[in-house]
Amino acid sequence: MTNGIETPAFVTDEKILQGDLTQLRAIADQASCKLLYSPKASALSTVLQYAARQVDGFACSSPFELRLVGELSRDNPGDALSSHLVSPLIKPETLKAFGEKIDYLTMNSLSQWERLRGSVSPRTSVGLRLNPQLSFVRDARYDPCRPHSKLGISINELAEFVVSDTVRFDGINGLHFHTNCEGTDFADLLATARHIQTAIPMLLHQVDWINLGGGYLFDMASDHSDFYQAVAIFRDGFGLEVFIEPGAAAVRRSGTVEATVHDIVRSDDMLVAILDTSVNHMPEVFEFQFEPDILGQMDGGLHSYILAGCTCLPGDEFGNYSFDRPLRIGSKIKFLNMGAYTMSKAHRFNGVALPTIYRRGLDGSLNKVRADRFGEFAQIMGSANVAVA
Repeated sequence: MTNGIETPAFVTDEKILQGDLTQLRAIADQASCKLLYSPKASALSTVLQYAARQVDGFACSSPFELRLVGELSRDNPGDALSSHLVSPLIKPETLKAFGEKIDYLTMNSLSQWERLRGSVSPRTSVGLRLNPQLSFVRDARYDPCRPHSKLGISINELAEFVVSDTVRFDGINGLHFHTNCEGTDFADLLATARHIQTAIPMLLHQVDWINLGGGYLFDMASDHSDFYQAVAIFRDGFGLEVFIEPGAAAVRRSGTVEATVHDIVRSDDMLVAILDTSVNHMPEVFEFQFEPDILGQMDGGLHSYILAGCTCLPGDEFGNYSFDRPLRIGSKIKFLNMGAYTMSKAHRFNGVALPTIYRRGLDGSLNKVRADRFGEFAQIMGSANVAVA
């Protein structure tokens, strides 16, 4: 326990969350575009509730996300928030189950559209995902424009179809693209907008809306002028309604993972501090092999450690850190900027429980939301007749 927190813990700071959502709202308003929130970054109840106060809708990627934001809308019937679905896989049963509840639906391919068009509600506005074929992401695993990408129809192919087979586009009202990952300036977005403007002007004149996707960290960008120019290309040049759907930009700074040191061992010439959390609680640390920021770390500190997780995975390490004071058994560690893609990707490798979820209110008060329980782990593993508690 630390200040009432059971570690490992995931804490959402509602003051930071509210501030970052307010900033995004102001940027969207200045650009005269619609602001969506993408729950794949974090679908925690606190996040969704705060997002609902600032955004125009939710950009979902699965039936579970659709249902979750639908529950939110049901609990807050006064909020007229639009529901968007974009996914490489859209099943007929999904369209049957949600029907008119999907306001905007983005098809991943023309073949998907031709196969499912008869199942789409007449009130749903259908778009097509395009691949601009401009790569900006260094890691190909996260590059939507990688060679042989499964995401969207290539812009060159799309340009040919627009000229030769216009019938296939009957019923298509919008376009969607998402080409970046943690971009910290908007030069890439502006370059993409100009490329699309040049390649498919005929189609841009035929549709009603365009979704510019997410992947940009608005809070880390010092200049938003390229973003405003990109929006203006479609809004002013073609009269389109423009959507943006940030995820990480809304929640990254508001989340922390808090842990406790439970052992300190010497390995060769280094001290290793064993924590009660794991890279499996923060999977992107392992996926991207980066060292997350920690409160109190300092370059050239007198006391250096490898901070390691509690599982048997040899690579369950966060990196080398230095502090001005030595760590001890019971010392507290706070990982910063963990609000995005943490709890949405966290898993229970070795049967290690997920972090306990807390929210820190606007007044600074700390509230426990939920703790992971053995019964949930056992049921997911297929054990029958196991109590959840």
